[in-house]
Amino acid sequence: MPVDDKEHGILIPEWRKKEPELTFTEAQRKRNIYARKAPLRVMPNDKKQSVHLKPASYRTILRVLPEAIEVGTSMGEGTAKYLGLFGVAGVLIGLFIIFYEPLIGAADWTHILFSIIGFAFFLLGALFIRRAFFSPSDHPTLFNRKTRQVYVIPLKPLNFLKFWEKGEPGQLKSYSWDKVAARTYRRLDVPGGTVARTETAMELLCMTDENPKVVDEMVSLGMTGTWSDNNQVALWEHIRRYMEEGGPPLQPGDQLRKVNHDKLPEFPPEVVEAAGGPALTEEELAQWTRPQE
Repeated sequence: MPVDDKEHGILIPEWRKKEPELTFTEAQRKRNIYARKAPLRVMPNDKKQSVHLKPASYRTILRVLPEAIEVGTSMGEGTAKYLGLFGVAGVLIGLFIIFYEPLIGAADWTHILFSIIGFAFFLLGALFIRRAFFSPSDHPTLFNRKTRQVYVIPLKPLNFLKFWEKGEPGQLKSYSWDKVAARTYRRLDVPGGTVARTETAMELLCMTDENPKVVDEMVSLGMTGTWSDNNQVALWEHIRRYMEEGGPPLQPGDQLRKVNHDKLPEFPPEVVEAAGGPALTEEELAQWTRPQE
């Protein structure tokens, strides 16, 4: 199904070809599916160029500081509870397989096979539970328009075997606004092997001054979408205007993302201070969040 860019307000064309400028490490290709795919759309290197007529933040902003905004990732969209349900089911199935087989008195080799299968279900379920209930509620990326720095808290992979460990945020990384780029991607999912579903996502690609053409970090910024990347392009326009043109931290009538803020990773005091101090209160945000008349 073709996307009507003109109707949506998108100002840049689809790309749908090989990545034009940047390279990815082998580790990134293994860890992130989008590092192995051709971009759906390539945001211009010239960040003064508009990409959308209608900027929108779509409840992806986690916190607003005097001189910075914290943008969430696809991890904060609210899908964690479903991961948790799958996790509980996996753990119960695994325990059932492990303890049911000895009750029926099967052969030794069957007992070993059932134990391996049951333990695998248990570990997979525990992985989902740790990600859903014992990990950060989101992984904020801070855009400071005063210093023109972007601060990333990466998603730290969970160890599959260490089911007792909680999820912890990765090590803070800092990049120049001029050394980050954005791409949208499309991938085809086939849940259950029957019904095809198309998903779109926006990745923030971060490079260092030492290796400006090699992607050092990838962040699934904002939210996922179905088929069209209109929402992601509009979000990038919102961020671009905020950083380049003094645009608002929230679009009129928008709200902050509803996540458990007690489980959000905190930026170091020096980063918060450079952004003008603590996050604004709801009263201070009211000038943007009140509904449009």
